[in-house]
Amino acid sequence: MNKRINIGLTIGDPAGIGYEVALKFLEQLYYSDISTIDYDITLFCHRFILDKAINDIFDNKYPSDFNSKLKIVEPDNVDPFDFEYGENSIECGNASMQYIKKAVEYAQNGLIDAIVTLPINKYSISLAGYDFVGHTEYLAHLTGCKDISMMMMSNDFKIVLITTHLPLKDVAKAVTKQKIVTAIQNAHNTGRFFGFDFDTNKPKIAVCSLNPHAGDSGAIGFEEIDLINPTIDETRENGINVHGSFPADTIYTDKTYDFFIAMYHDQALIPIKLNSFGEAVNVTLGLNIIRTSVDHGTAFNIAGKGVASISSLIKAVDIAKLMIMNKQVDKNK
Repeated sequence: MNKRINIGLTIGDPAGIGYEVALKFLEQLYYSDISTIDYDITLFCHRFILDKAINDIFDNKYPSDFNSKLKIVEPDNVDPFDFEYGENSIECGNASMQYIKKAVEYAQNGLIDAIVTLPINKYSISLAGYDFVGHTEYLAHLTGCKDISMMMMSNDFKIVLITTHLPLKDVAKAVTKQKIVTAIQNAHNTGRFFGFDFDTNKPKIAVCSLNPHAGDSGAIGFEEIDLINPTIDETRENGINVHGSFPADTIYTDKTYDFFIAMYHDQALIPIKLNSFGEAVNVTLGLNIIRTSVDHGTAFNIAGKGVASISSLIKAVDIAKLMIMNKQVDKNK
């Protein structure tokens, strides 16, 4: 019999909407008549900030037993600090990264089964001295996993990115054979987490082209001819059900594919957000732990106002649960 699932939730930047979203989600989880709790949530946060959010945003209107239901793990540094909602700061940037570090420690020691992350602020973490552009890169550093990929998913799409947060002028040089292979391999391997039985079926993967019209036989660029298509062919010969490259403006209309590989950020995020804005999920592939995340940022413009939505967090937790359960099934085969 499998043990009860325990999901770690990192609260993100204290000046953003993370604490608010987490509190709303947990209130619904613990007190909704239609909610069936079949998993545990462990919060990685500062208790003093959680209490501040309950007071500032919700006027202490939570039930008297609410705090007693919370399982909280604080970072090593728990000294209180001042901050303003919607403002960048060294303290908030450092706190958000401490939450992630502690959660990874718990995941690697088997104390939680997955990590779900709420948003950090890239400028605040840079102020705090962290040389990472986001969660994905920091998680790779903490786990020692190098061949990682970012996947954005909605009800209709699972899109793996070859490059992430780069200026468009730098994308072509950043698309390498190794990155293409890594993205394809990670998409293939991740099929196990979504119920694919590799003895009977494998995920079908489509790769987007870099150039419009897949380069149009070299008229609009040679990257497809020289690099992308040969790499796809080589990977297919290794037993992966991968196809392409295809023009990105049409391939997403083909619903026969289980995963798509995008060359750059907006090539993936535009279809995802048109399809399911506010309800999409970010999954980091290639880690030795499970990590999902919401599809939105810190939303400094509405932080502290009590109006943030929990829809993406609900989806991120659901996907984490699905991945945990399928991992357990796969392990027991």
